[in-house]
Amino acid sequence: MFFNSSIFQIFYHSTIFFGSTLVYSSLVVNDVAATSKFNSKQIKQLHFNELIKSEIVITSNVSVLPTTVDLVKQFEGFSADAYIDTSGLPVIGYGQTRINGKTVILGQYITQAEADVALRQELEHLQNLVKSHVQVELNPHQLGALTSLVYNAGMRIVTNSTLIRKLNQGDYLGAAREFPRWNKANQGGKLVVFSGLTKRRLAEKQLFLTPYQEVASN
Repeated sequence: MFFNSSIFQIFYHSTIFFGSTLVYSSLVVNDVAATSKFNSKQIKQLHFNELIKSEIVITSNVSVLPTTVDLVKQFEGFSADAYIDTSGLPVIGYGQTRINGKTVILGQYITQAEADVALRQELEHLQNLVKSHVQVELNPHQLGALTSLVYNAGMRIVTNSTLIRKLNQGDYLGAAREFPRWNKANQGGKLVVFSGLTKRRLAEKQLFLTPYQEVASN
């Protein structure tokens, strides 16, 4: 990044995937106004938003990333037997309330292989729902982070939340800052902060803020 008194430039090399084609592009943003018009927070916001735009991946045909699946598995844990979770509903596998379209009931059993298939199917479905409610471009990591959050906290994330309002206004950093707020769950009829949810939200926030090519190239 280069600054001087009259020109504000951002240079960013991005990796963009269009179908199976890999394209390298460079972004140059110029603002001939003096940088004194920007405070550090505004510069950070502008820089981040331009980085996001420069590494956009066409997500219409993107499958759920292994990174997303692993994140969900890590925090949900696996149970072969149905049990009642904090929501008061029977769940099984990786916290799933429905398997193959049928509501989970107590006494139900599932193998890990069956749960893996059901989880991927549900995440694919939720990812499509997330895309239908988001009005700005997303890279696969942002899409995955939102999908994990919706899987855990529900569709209200993308239908009626400060997070989705900020995101649809193009405020990616503001949306990222909303993730940690969703760290409460029902316990005895009250919303209580859970340390596990706090850790999960931070992991999802980190994924949301991680440039796609950075992890994809590892």
